[in-house]
Amino acid sequence: MSSEKMQARRGPKAKNKAIADGNTLSFSEVPPLRFNDTPSSSSLNLGTSAPQGPWRSASAGIVDGSLLPRTITTTSLRPDADNSQVPVLQRWRSLVDETTARGLDFDATLNQCIDLFFDYLYPLTPLVHEPSFRDNLAYFVPSDRPPHLERCPEAAFTLITAVCAEAAFLLPKDIFPSGETVAGIFLQASRNCLAGYLEADLENPNASSITIRYFHSNCVHASGKPKFSWHIFGEATRLAQVMRLHDEASYKGLYPIEAEMRRRVFWIVYMGDKSAAILNSRPITMHRYSFECGVTAAYPTGIEEESQTPISPDSVCSTEPAATRRQKLILGFNANIRLWGAASDLLLALRIMEDQSQLSRGDGLINTLSASQREIIDPLYISFITSLDNLPSFLKSHSFTPTSKSETFESQQFLIQCANLQVSMHCLRMVIVQKFEHLAYLTAGIEQTDLQKTDIVRDALRVIHEVPFWAIQVNGEPYVEKLRLIGASLMAIIHRNPDSPIAARARGDFDILLDVLTRLDSKASDALRNNSSWIL
Repeated sequence: MSSEKMQARRGPKAKNKAIADGNTLSFSEVPPLRFNDTPSSSSLNLGTSAPQGPWRSASAGIVDGSLLPRTITTTSLRPDADNSQVPVLQRWRSLVDETTARGLDFDATLNQCIDLFFDYLYPLTPLVHEPSFRDNLAYFVPSDRPPHLERCPEAAFTLITAVCAEAAFLLPKDIFPSGETVAGIFLQASRNCLAGYLEADLENPNASSITIRYFHSNCVHASGKPKFSWHIFGEATRLAQVMRLHDEASYKGLYPIEAEMRRRVFWIVYMGDKSAAILNSRPITMHRYSFECGVTAAYPTGIEEESQTPISPDSVCSTEPAATRRQKLILGFNANIRLWGAASDLLLALRIMEDQSQLSRGDGLINTLSASQREIIDPLYISFITSLDNLPSFLKSHSFTPTSKSETFESQQFLIQCANLQVSMHCLRMVIVQKFEHLAYLTAGIEQTDLQKTDIVRDALRVIHEVPFWAIQVNGEPYVEKLRLIGASLMAIIHRNPDSPIAARARGDFDILLDVLTRLDSKASDALRNNSSWIL
């Protein structure tokens, strides 16, 4: 990409604020960088950024071939202790060499990773302020953008490589053919660099500290290591807790961009915590009862000046100003927060009632809800069912098809959000109906409840058939987990009603769902197939 194409309006610069002791540590106060001096020593200086020599891909050294990861799934994700003091520009040169050794042009691959992230993954994870991100990138890549760092160069390197790894791991081959080749390289580089300044980052975290770990967790999950992924996600959760991001008071005095990014990372960790609990039986660690003041943090509002024009000429262009489009994407992001929050409030209330029943009766079972319990559950259930009623038209399932060419790109980004919202709703409906099954809350009989479940499945399948398949792929492994839960419910229906027409309906829908999972190339489809031999 030419340096002229990299030009764009610079966004406002976020500053960082230490939370624990009230002392401010601002990485925005880094003096202007100069590229006419020799590189500084390898020590990490969090207060200033020493001048570094210019990077040119042609001058990069040759890296030992033993450092090259074999594949995505076999690359060691453990930080290399010997690399903890490696100068950051040396890390960059090694990254260039490893990518080039795979037969790829580094500059083209880097720009493709970044552009694809903002085109396809940003709608689900709007955790990166693009103008600031590209300013940081200018520290490593020659361009006409002034090289200004929001943080120390190590933190900038770690975030850049984490974003690239996120795109490489999560995007399907049809969209990013070389993603599989470079995914492990970028993730390992990001993990290694984070290890080099880990203590300083934990003592003085900011929004990017959580974002980096969230991306690392996603990548590790996509590589087939859910337990390791959960461990890394736990680091992000604990940082959000220690930064008190649940408390609206913690955002006072922050610069607007940093405050906005902290809101986004808090709520995405909050949603991820609920998703892991509901879909993977993980313990809930972030809910209103976890904090003395409850959860008072406001939802993200969007940053109107975030990007007035397309930042990269290679990214998909749009007739709508980028700032307006980004504002609309935050509406979808907030709708997802409301959906998972309403579902978790309802499920948590039912859990508390079970615990109370266990204390009073000793068995923990509730056969029916009392009048006082219904007074609690009814509004929570209504809040959940209606949580997506006020979606704007561009996020509703009937608007999947763009009406004109100029709307194609906007429609693609909203499609990604819509596919996520709609299937999440149907998956959560299934979970809640299962919880209500023995309470006679919704219907009078098991067979009627099973019939209702098949209706939910068909609602989910309708969404899956209406959206382009790439939109399902971009939603990644969490989407697969939702489909797996729906598939497991169908198997239970078939087993419980072997001679009923309901079983025939469920079996047909199960075959369709299994085909979708197979096309997604997920381990979930193999697990379902292995457990379903008795019905095939």
